[in-house]
Amino acid sequence: MAVGTVTTGDPGTQAAVTNTGTANDAVLAFTIPQGATGPAGSPAPVEMLSAYATQPQAGAGQTPLVLDRTALSYGTAAAHQDNTAPVTLQEPGVYTLAFQGSFSPGSGATFPLNVGVYPQVNGTELPGASAQHTFQSASDVANLAFVSPFQVDAAPATLEVVGTGNAFVYSNIQLTVTRNGDLPAGG
Repeated sequence: MAVGTVTTGDPGTQAAVTNTGTANDAVLAFTIPQGATGPAGSPAPVEMLSAYATQPQAGAGQTPLVLDRTALSYGTAAAHQDNTAPVTLQEPGVYTLAFQGSFSPGSGATFPLNVGVYPQVNGTELPGASAQHTFQSASDVANLAFVSPFQVDAAPATLEVVGTGNAFVYSNIQLTVTRNGDLPAGG
């Protein structure tokens, strides 16, 4: 017995084996159907950037918050230069921003003192993403945080988190921006 040809059949057909030789000297020809198309490959790698600042810094008015260090950076979608406020978004797409930090009244603050934070892209506030606290005394400390999805239509784009208030101090801030994927078709 010998193996003859092996042929790929159409998807959904039955496998078949035929003898193309003789009864005493068999040569088997195999037809094996093509399998169904499998699932798509593994998802695209994570593209994200995380930056932080631990040292207390003073803010007043509309203050873009300075990030001392870049903690993690995967991919090329976002970039940050240490000791600056802006994060540069280098690819259009859908992103998620997570922010948290400690805030307290600054020197010379008058009470009640309203302090807030919000993100902006290219100078435009992202709707629905902000946090605020009203301080009643100089010993007050508040953790302000938000998570917000947003889209970037054209790159490069500048992302900043802005603090607002007459006199405040911020510390232990952390920002993580993750690129979730491309903009939906027609979006």
